[in-house]
Amino acid sequence: MQAIYLIITMIVTSLFWACDSCDPITPSPPIEEQDTIFEIVWATRMDFEKSIVGTDNTLHYDKWVLIGGDLDYPPTIMAFNKDTGDKDWELILDELTGYEITFMFLFENILIARNSYYVFAVDLDTRELIWKENLKAKGMRLGRGVIAENGKFYQTAVFNFDPLGGGVQHLYEFDPKTGENRMIYSRAPDSIGTKTISPPTICEDVENNRKLLIFNLYPNAEIPPGKGDYQELVAIDLATKAVIWNSRVTDNFASNSLHPPVIYKDLVITGGDWHIYAFNVKTGEQVWTYEETNTNHLAIWGTTNHLIHNGMLYVNATGDNVTCLDAETGKLIWNNPKGGANCTDNMVYYEKEDLLVFTSWGYGSVMVLDALTGETLHREHRFDDSSYNSDVVYDKERDMFFTSTYRHAVGFKVHKPK
Repeated sequence: MQAIYLIITMIVTSLFWACDSCDPITPSPPIEEQDTIFEIVWATRMDFEKSIVGTDNTLHYDKWVLIGGDLDYPPTIMAFNKDTGDKDWELILDELTGYEITFMFLFENILIARNSYYVFAVDLDTRELIWKENLKAKGMRLGRGVIAENGKFYQTAVFNFDPLGGGVQHLYEFDPKTGENRMIYSRAPDSIGTKTISPPTICEDVENNRKLLIFNLYPNAEIPPGKGDYQELVAIDLATKAVIWNSRVTDNFASNSLHPPVIYKDLVITGGDWHIYAFNVKTGEQVWTYEETNTNHLAIWGTTNHLIHNGMLYVNATGDNVTCLDAETGKLIWNNPKGGANCTDNMVYYEKEDLLVFTSWGYGSVMVLDALTGETLHREHRFDDSSYNSDVVYDKERDMFFTSTYRHAVGFKVHKPK
């Protein structure tokens, strides 16, 4: 028995000696949660048979994200639930001649759109076509449009369009609710060339008790870039249609034809050649000029409308440059030479985090830039091997963004890194 006790004592003692010789166990450090700048909440395949190549314009209304259909579809609107990503409904307008929706705009509960034939409107509450205007049947080729500051829709169109030159430029004003329209401006070709105009902007001239409608005018639309074409800025009295002033923007080469000029205080701002120009809205006198020195190509200010937020002007020179200027003086605040090539129509200013969020079609990516410094914080290149290709829109209530790739409608959140 004593021998057994001796053996047990020796075993216990050896265990104590073994524990004394062991290194202490170091606890694992706590796992720190990593910042996720781009968070996909949902992604929904739009069509399981094919990719969607359609309008760049993404819209949102009520609880839906609205995306247009493919190139060979009849005019089609797809509505995806903002919270779940489910396709809640789809409206196919077979009764409209022509194919896909080219551009879409939103006025209250009314979606205004155009394809190659029609300007038309859909009530999004009832999902019914409420009016249509077949401008092609009148011999016109439709251009670009815009919902202006007065709540009217303005559409450019060329009458008797000839691809070899010629055609009369028209600008129509539509009432979004009724489709009632009138021609605001018209210019026939002359010995210089065929006239075209950009979509217009509208501002109040309180001192003279009138509204000014302002647009870029291109006196020779057919001439190749850099071959002597020039650009003007025109202001007309919206009520009388009288030209109030006409200012030469540039003699180098014209640009900024796809979007309206923008208004800041008493300035109207537009792009032309390699510059951004600001003019006095009442007199047409040039106030300041900014030169984009990081590009030498001729097709700039073509794809993205200028964005003004808190006195800062954000512009994309069609190429990779994204630039921030002081809107009042034209002074450079920052330039990001790789900010995002060929940004789609609209950049979004995310006020909560002071970020710029937009789609760069040239990069096939959603870009997230620090709006105060210009630093690229994130580039979301693809989802499921499909590039991002349409506008980003933002829902403040849900604090969510929405866009699409060629395959998916996508809902996402953005978190600024700490």
